[in-house]
Amino acid sequence: MATRSDVDRIRDLLDRERSQLTEAQRLKQTHVDELAAIDEKTIRSKKRQEVARNNREMEAMNREIEVLKREREERTAEATRLDEVVAAVGSQLKQHEEDFKGLTDMLASEEAEAVKTREALLARKELHQGARKELTGRVRPEILRIYQIVLNRRGTAVAECRDGICRGCYMATPPQLYNVMLRAEKLIQCPNCQRILLPPNLSR
Repeated sequence: MATRSDVDRIRDLLDRERSQLTEAQRLKQTHVDELAAIDEKTIRSKKRQEVARNNREMEAMNREIEVLKREREERTAEATRLDEVVAAVGSQLKQHEEDFKGLTDMLASEEAEAVKTREALLARKELHQGARKELTGRVRPEILRIYQIVLNRRGTAVAECRDGICRGCYMATPPQLYNVMLRAEKLIQCPNCQRILLPPNLSR
């Protein structure tokens, strides 16, 4: 199951990888520019070498060209390494972007489903409230008042009474009270827990 924290975590990862890719591309371009500058210097050095007036100038140009050659080799190797870094980070970034899209799609689907479930629960709640309102309208006010008081105190307001035992508190009821309760002619409460007692056939 996708969560907002998962999405935020991967978004942060993507931001870091994009920054790494941008930095690697910038460094690569820097080395490309340096290679171009080295090539221009090498061309100028070779031209000066061709018009050297003596061995001293010739050796100086040779040393300069050799230094430029080594610099070019170093920059070329670094540019090649950066090419590999750019390719690797780019590939990783592409995969993570696909994963991120899948995760966000999953989260959107789950959130839409959660909204549907919530709306269904609210509709069911309204239906139950309507049914409860209709039922309470048919109950005598004094009975409804007793029901609410016991419900608030005990959590349940009604209990089955079987074989003289209240199933709400499991205490025995007086035989005479039990017999009156069985006739279901009037409201009977448990002397111990005050729950409204119902005979087995009515509690079902």
